[in-house]
Amino acid sequence: MRWSSVVLILLAIQFSNCDPLTSAENEQRLNSCGKKVQSKVYMGRDAQQTEAPWSIFYLLYGKPDAKGARTATTCTGTIVSTRHILFATHCFADLNDVSWSPKDLPFDNNNCKGDHYEITNEELLKAIKIQSNGAKVAQHPEKITIVYGCIKRQANKTTPYPNVGPQYYVDDFAIIDLYEDLTFSETLGMVCVAESRAANAVNTVLDYFGFGLNPPKGQQEGKDNSGLLRHEKVKIRSDMPMEDYYFLASSVDSKTIACVGDSGGGSIGDINGKKTIVGVLSQTNCANPKDRDDKPFEQYASVGYYNDIICQLTGICNTSQEHDKYLPNNVRPVKPPRPTEAPIVTHQREIGQAQGAEPDGANEKSIHFIVALILVVFLV
Repeated sequence: MRWSSVVLILLAIQFSNCDPLTSAENEQRLNSCGKKVQSKVYMGRDAQQTEAPWSIFYLLYGKPDAKGARTATTCTGTIVSTRHILFATHCFADLNDVSWSPKDLPFDNNNCKGDHYEITNEELLKAIKIQSNGAKVAQHPEKITIVYGCIKRQANKTTPYPNVGPQYYVDDFAIIDLYEDLTFSETLGMVCVAESRAANAVNTVLDYFGFGLNPPKGQQEGKDNSGLLRHEKVKIRSDMPMEDYYFLASSVDSKTIACVGDSGGGSIGDINGKKTIVGVLSQTNCANPKDRDDKPFEQYASVGYYNDIICQLTGICNTSQEHDKYLPNNVRPVKPPRPTEAPIVTHQREIGQAQGAEPDGANEKSIHFIVALILVVFLV
């Protein structure tokens, strides 16, 4: 009896911070992800949320200053299950040399779960709000996993570039675990997940959706139009070799398409008749206006590269057999509903300012992390 009690306690501890899909939930996901929507080329014009119900607008609020004002870092994310969102690490962490540290928090080895870094700090998680179609759909996630956040990467295929910086070989890929399931609708849904790197083959054309700024030509910022969903067509290119977990793409119109607030957004392909996330946006040239047209490209994390890791961490797997291989007999824990939480903010001033790392680019090209819209907000 004593050993049985110990086993039950250990199981409870194991599942308290882990909520991957069950085999049945994964089967349901496979049958319903990536709903087919009419394909349109918007070429940078505003898009309707129904065109990309998987795209979410993410806000991470900072601490109030002496006057009660708060800033919010904004990014874009992609829904891949009822409780999982794919994302860019730099939206909530800072790159120090070759490792990530959560914003305003030290790197803690105790948060390493194998090769991956788990963020469970309640203060940081409570400061997160997720929106879709202009309305809040979630806040205060259960945890965030920085994929491969506990290993030291080294340049491999990018070593020939002069002054290569860690932004070219350190993973910029993360997973948000929500505490409660999303309720899907016409404007809120999920895409399928790329099964391998073959999805990001050279010359593949993808759709990119993001909530970032769209500054006028030659201007760094312009009007704060973050939070408006926009669409572009991009094509994967091969002129700059990348690490296996990254790929480069550029607009079919040969222009820089991503800017402040677009970080973490998904590049979407049509695979087997379903909308499928192929890449997660990491870097762009938008921060430097003169480079937008001269060097128009973006760097994406390859979702297909991380397919096995996604399965192990979330239960989002290609097949039932693969799910059972990594998560045999997985049972979803019963969690108490959270009490209603007060809104993070009630008033917002329309002004944006770029922020974030500006590392030196490889091959004398300058590309930048695009975390960055800062929204100033006031508490009532």
